[in-house]
Amino acid sequence: MGNILKTLDYEKGKYMKNVTREDIYASGITGAYDASMKKLLSNKEILVPILQMTIPEYEGYTQEEILSCLDTDSITGEDFVSDIPADLRLHKEESELSSITEKLIRFDIRFKARNPKLSTEKLKVSLHMDLEAQRSYRPKNPSYPVIKRAVYYVARDLSSQLGSITGTTDYSRLEKCYSIWICTEDIPKALQNTMTEYALRKNDILGKTAEPEKDYDLMTVILIRQGETPDMQEGIFDYLGSLLHGDVKRAEKYTKIQWSETMKGDVKTMIGFGEAIYQRGIRCGEERGEERGRRLGEERGRRLGEENGIKQGKLEKARETALSMAEDGMEIERIARLLKVSEDDVRNWIEENRLLVK
Repeated sequence: MGNILKTLDYEKGKYMKNVTREDIYASGITGAYDASMKKLLSNKEILVPILQMTIPEYEGYTQEEILSCLDTDSITGEDFVSDIPADLRLHKEESELSSITEKLIRFDIRFKARNPKLSTEKLKVSLHMDLEAQRSYRPKNPSYPVIKRAVYYVARDLSSQLGSITGTTDYSRLEKCYSIWICTEDIPKALQNTMTEYALRKNDILGKTAEPEKDYDLMTVILIRQGETPDMQEGIFDYLGSLLHGDVKRAEKYTKIQWSETMKGDVKTMIGFGEAIYQRGIRCGEERGEERGRRLGEERGRRLGEENGIKQGKLEKARETALSMAEDGMEIERIARLLKVSEDDVRNWIEENRLLVK
């Protein structure tokens, strides 16, 4: 697992622990990775292929058409990635939501884009987007299912529209919200390289209704779970993997929009993050496997001990009973048959007892 660096305990003058270079690198990259990934994803050039491969409303649209739909008045990050003109950048939108009765939440990248399915020349209908770069699929302290957090985020995004968009409580003007979550770590093998949509759907229980889908199809979560093996990836997984590993040439296969040299440089800053995170994932898996093996070994040892103890106790009881029967003059063959033990065991017990008595 790499070269070993020894960390000194200067007070005791002894080595405290051994840490691999990857351990040190991975533990220090968490904040840098988060910041770099969010900064990268806030670029329109990077966002467009993601929207094209995930959002049904943009199915069949070219990347140039999707680019024209993006609202230049919305973004959550303070920093911009490329040196492209201002009209090709997303601008800052409120990235925090709070209310008197609900907790403050922060979105990674929040923006709006025109809904081409519902918009007309006279009426603009927006899609409200939240893009979350979620490293761990199994968060800890506290632990929770990522999908529950994602549903909460998209619900808060929808509820925040009342007043901010309409100025009044006009439910008819609520617009659809998407929350897209990109998970890169701690993903079970069976779930790797999967993308799942969670959405509101109508299900007629009694009778048939013909309500417009746009009136209830207002919240959708898209959960993307990256895989560990790059050569097994394709489409959205390959594209996101190329960004994570800073592979410009691979990433450019998925975009029809020209990247600036500055943009390419920003993508390259991701080199090393992916490998460090991958190695950390391997080590965590190994540690979990070792711990599970230890616990299973202890449990098996305990069970074997109990089983041996029970077996030994039964044999001891049979021995005492056999000796009592022998003293009463019962034949060895009959004793063995009644106690369901071998005749040799009965003979040995009698002989051992005779020696002890002597």
